[in-house]
Amino acid sequence: MYDNRAGSWEAGVDGARAGIIMWARPQVGAIYYQEYYKGQAEDVDEVLSLNETVTVPYGTFQGCLKIEDTTPQEPGQREHKYYCPGIGQVLEENLAEGFKIELIEVTNN
Repeated sequence: MYDNRAGSWEAGVDGARAGIIMWARPQVGAIYYQEYYKGQAEDVDEVLSLNETVTVPYGTFQGCLKIEDTTPQEPGQREHKYYCPGIGQVLEENLAEGFKIELIEVTNN
C-alpha cells in the first residue's frame, strides 16, 4: 500500500489554518487563503470577476466566477480558475506554463 503524505498538513497544528475554497457570497477584489501553513502552503486567491462567459469542450456557460490563484512559494506562478453555476469548476488556466484543464464531459451515475 502506498501512503505518501509529503506536503500535507493539519489545520490547528504548528500554526496551520484551514483554508477556503470559495466564499458563499464572493465579492470582486476579495482576497483569501485557499490553504495556509506558513512557508509550506500559502495559496492565495483573489476574486477577479463574478460574470464571466466561459467556453470549454462541454459547452458555454455564463455568470461564472473567475479567481486568480498565486502562492509566495512559486513567484510568477499564476492560475485562473472558473466556477460556473450548476456545474462547478469548468476551466483552469496555468498562465505561467501556458496550459489549460477544461471540462469535457459530465456523467450522472
